[in-house]
Formats: sequence, structure tokens, C-alpha cells
Amino acid sequence: MSLYESWMEKAFSQEGRSVDAIWDDYLPKEQRIYEYIIGDKVKSVEGTVAELAARFNMTAGEIVAFVDGINEVLPEKYEMESLQEDSKISLQIDFEKLYKKMVEYKAEHLYALPQWDHVFDADTRKKFMLEQKNSRTVIKGEKVGRNDPCPCGSGKKYKKCCGANA
Repeated sequence: MSLYESWMEKAFSQEGRSVDAIWDDYLPKEQRIYEYIIGDKVKSVEGTVAELAARFNMTAGEIVAFVDGINEVLPEKYEMESLQEDSKISLQIDFEKLYKKMVEYKAEHLYALPQWDHVFDADTRKKFMLEQKNSRTVIKGEKVGRNDPCPCGSGKKYKKCCGANA
């Protein structure tokens, strides 16, 4: 069983619910890594899974969980099931993508960290937050009624023009 599979089995019940005790232990550790990365504006974190686990006082499974959480914002994504203790990890950090992903995941405990103040000003963070929230908003155009003029500009009613085959 891979480190990732082992972590998932431990962190989630068979019904797919989070195991609170595991997450209560993991989340403060994850937050400390982000406080370090954001606070020191670290653009690259490198080492093997085992080295990073020792460096951040975590288990190898917890480091794999951290990589899984940040994986979507990395330029080169990791195949989570293939990570072993001796696997080399190179996390190239893009702060804008990271911030927006935290907003998308509704991880307020991470995107509200005071360390962000030294990376982006309040207006920039607000702009990123709005961009991210709007990227998930579906805006439907105005519906054309069957007796309305056809939007193609033919002058015919929609039902007799483009709506005839709809």
C-alpha cells in the first residue's frame, strides 16, 4: 500500500467521512508549513518525502497529504500513489495560484493567515478572492422568447428562424 493510500485510509472512514482526530492533528502542522512558506516567501521546497517529514516534524503520510493539497498549483503535478519515502519532492510555489486555490477550497484558516500581508496587499488579496469566486459563477445569458426577434439579426421571430430547429 502506498503512503497516499495509507493516509487516505487513515484520514477518511469507509463511508468517505473525515476522521476528525486525524485532521485535528494534521491541520495545525499543515498551517505551520504554510506560515513558513508564505512568511519567508519561500518559492521552492525540496527534499525527499522522508527529509521533508523530518524537517517539518510530520510523518511521511502527512507530507504526502500536504503535497496532495498543494499539487494542483504546482507546475508539475505528482502522481500521489507513486510517492515513497525516498521520492524526491520539489514544490515550486506560485503565490497567486496558491492564494486562489485556498479561496476555492474555502480554507479560510490558510488564506486569512497574517503572513499574506507581506506577500500581497489587502486590495490585491481582495481582487484575487473576487476573481476566484467569480471563476466558479455561471452567468446565464438572457433567454430568447419564441416570439422575440431572432438574435441573429434576420428580422424574423426566433421561432421562425434560429429557433425552428431548436
